[in-house]
Amino acid sequence: MHDNFRYYLEKYQPVSVEEKPTAAVIARLSTIYPASLVEFISEYGFPSFHGGMFQLCDPDEFRSVLALVFKADPNFRHDECHVVGYTAFGNLRCWSPKYFEVDVELPLGAVYCPPLTMPGWQQTASADHVASGMVPDREDCDFLDADGEPMFDRCVAAYGPLKKGECFGFVPALAISGAFGPLQRVENIKRLSALEHFSILAQLDEFALMKITPSDIVPVRPIG
Repeated sequence: MHDNFRYYLEKYQPVSVEEKPTAAVIARLSTIYPASLVEFISEYGFPSFHGGMFQLCDPDEFRSVLALVFKADPNFRHDECHVVGYTAFGNLRCWSPKYFEVDVELPLGAVYCPPLTMPGWQQTASADHVASGMVPDREDCDFLDADGEPMFDRCVAAYGPLKKGECFGFVPALAISGAFGPLQRVENIKRLSALEHFSILAQLDEFALMKITPSDIVPVRPIG
């Protein structure tokens, strides 16, 4: 097993380990994921990390969500991009054989893919190494409220810990109430089915490919 996964199991506690997937699931994942990720999933299934803040998942469960986000985009296809896991607030971390890591931030309608937005970008790490780094640290998993304060722990205190397949979602969604506005608070969160809520978010907003610059995050072009 890759050292990164050993680190996650030790440091990204609490970790909730599920039953091992069937041989048929592992055979399917072996056709789309690098060996390091397949090896981990075959041994530990689709666990959650950081007390439910990030959950690994079967990519087929959320393929319909990517289809809604990508539509007929020239660079992204839902059958060539696979959701490895998702944060409690709806950030999808995806594996692409072409681009390696692709991130879809559902609450804010943003897609991140450095190979498409950084001139001269070259991938120097192997696919196995990049795939072993798909679990984000705790700070990167959290979501900030209107005052810039992390929300996860307060959401758990208010609504209880997430079960497998659940997420924390804004009601109304930020695409309606306004991102970074006054309703971006714990009081407007509910515990929801991740698949159902993510499917709604994927249809509420026009997504944009975003570029991270030294001073800002800027849109590059619409997705779809």
